[in-house]
Amino acid sequence: MRILITNLSLSRNSGSEAVVELLADGLRGAGHQTMLLAPTLGDMADRMRRRGHHVVDRIAEIVERPDVIHAQHLTPCLTALARFPDVPAVFSCHSAFFEVEAPMLHPQIRHWIAVDEACRAKCLSRGIPADQMSLVYNAVDLNRFKQRPPLPARPARGLLLTKNFEHQAAVREACARSGIQLDELGPATGRFSQQLEQDLLGYDIVFATARMAIEAAAVGCSVVVCDARGFAGLLSSANMEAWRRFNLGVGLLTKPTTVENLLGAISGFDANDAAAVSTYFRKAAGDAYFVEEHVRIYDQVLRSDRGLNPDERALATAVWIEEIGVSHPRRRWFHIVKELHGWPDAPELATLLAQSHANSRVLEKLGEQIARTQQLVLDEAVSRAAALGDNPTVLSRVEEQLSNLSNFVDEIKRLYNGMIPLFIRKLLLRARKGVGH
Repeated sequence: MRILITNLSLSRNSGSEAVVELLADGLRGAGHQTMLLAPTLGDMADRMRRRGHHVVDRIAEIVERPDVIHAQHLTPCLTALARFPDVPAVFSCHSAFFEVEAPMLHPQIRHWIAVDEACRAKCLSRGIPADQMSLVYNAVDLNRFKQRPPLPARPARGLLLTKNFEHQAAVREACARSGIQLDELGPATGRFSQQLEQDLLGYDIVFATARMAIEAAAVGCSVVVCDARGFAGLLSSANMEAWRRFNLGVGLLTKPTTVENLLGAISGFDANDAAAVSTYFRKAAGDAYFVEEHVRIYDQVLRSDRGLNPDERALATAVWIEEIGVSHPRRRWFHIVKELHGWPDAPELATLLAQSHANSRVLEKLGEQIARTQQLVLDEAVSRAAALGDNPTVLSRVEEQLSNLSNFVDEIKRLYNGMIPLFIRKLLLRARKGVGH
């Protein structure tokens, strides 16, 4: 079977990226052919290519027709659907929070996958039929994430794994007050690891959510489920099955991540109980079951594929383009852009004009000052040249300095034109002419 998997990126081991890598490796190990499309590629893509995966960032590089599309994230999903309109697809939702993950109906998509109960609820709220959806919880590559030696009686080393930073100070203080040496990894820290499976072996307690928390639990670390969005508490044998249904993720983060809540979780550290949690996750979250479930869903989709109505398919694709293609109305594309790039709302024209006017006046004053300086240098050069006579060396140096200064003035003008859009410059010019009259 040829499976085309889409994702926003294959770069730095984020949650969905790790899922893609685990799934693709498992599928190849089971004898299937994998093709991966991601607009942003990096080190992870290089590693996967070395293991035999076909990884690209442009759809034209997918030459062979896939048998099924495993779609993650709306934008690359749309690309794959449009390129292979007769190929059935499965859409996987990894987050109940982000719009780029929220499913949309399309006749090519024959089945939806939710990674936890929160994602399942999100899918249902967007009109996805319950009988066309499966829960497939996140898994752990047990060959990579080995079980660590038994934990000590008291935690000595802690690790914060996080994409956000608002809770970092609270975790640091709680660890300091508990005598725990804390290290930090993740996008919010600016520090990354290409061997997290090895790093986890040296930590007693880990502060994380979702896939990172599951991996830490499978290794045998004690896990406090928390991040900037909220706090769940200490993962234990009493709550592990219920919490797994929520992927140790956002659906559990019902309390604030405060120093007091963190201290309470740390005080519940129990080496024997953490070992029982590790045993459970190594059995329930193994990657073999994860791959088997996906293959079962692909087979089900292929068996039930009865062809597509071309007009219905074309209309659905057009509706997706209306929603996630950039346009003036603030449809889903606007929320996706804010999620991916953090762009604020566009300023009003009056504000833009005021900012541009301020910038232009700064650059103009700088240009005026440079012009005056240029004239002073020229006057001084003429004076010195007259005093020294026809000295070729002096005249050559003066000409060189004047040329450099002239180039700098031209660069300032280019900077002004580059910073201030043409239509703004025209508006400012009209405004000044009006003031002059």
